Amino acid sequence: MKRFLINTTRLLLFLAGFLYALYVFLPWQEAGRFIMSFANGQLERRGMSLSYSDVTGEDDGFTVHNLTASGMGNVSFSSVTLRPRFIASILSLAPVCDVEFRGGSVTFVVTANFGDGRLLLTAGSNEVLLENVHTNGDFSLNGYMTLNVSTMKIGHADARLDPPEGMNMDIFRSMLPLVREGDRWYLRR
Repeated sequence: MKRFLINTTRLLLFLAGFLYALYVFLPWQEAGRFIMSFANGQLERRGMSLSYSDVTGEDDGFTVHNLTASGMGNVSFSSVTLRPRFIASILSLAPVCDVEFRGGSVTFVVTANFGDGRLLLTAGSNEVLLENVHTNGDFSLNGYMTLNVSTMKIGHADARLDPPEGMNMDIFRSMLPLVREGDRWYLRR
């Protein structure tokens, strides 16, 4: 029994070392292109499209330039940088990464600029969790939400929205779980 435990420990340490070396020496540009191609295929099956101009490798991740996701509306970014979290991904058994974006905007009925921001993304098999969402544009969002992968709808959410002065938020109530409390708007479900 003792020999089995020693061999199992050695195997786990070797596997952890191998995965860490793969993470450190991964060609991030090619990995980013593969991930974007995979994401595009998944979105096309749901009637959406994904376009971007280029993918560049970073020390610990990759950056996608001029990214636009189109479907019922458009979500656009001048750049999105993804940095995978190796240990968190192993512990949660799901891909986890830090996401930073620049020049974000969303167009449904009107265009709202949500500027630059960041979030922590965890991609499960049935839903995507967006935690610690912070944006700093004219239309800011702070909080968390989950997106159901099969329906592409918000599952759970608790996030404060700060729309531009004079924006009619009632037009979004049929599409989003919006709640108004006093003069503040929230995504809640």
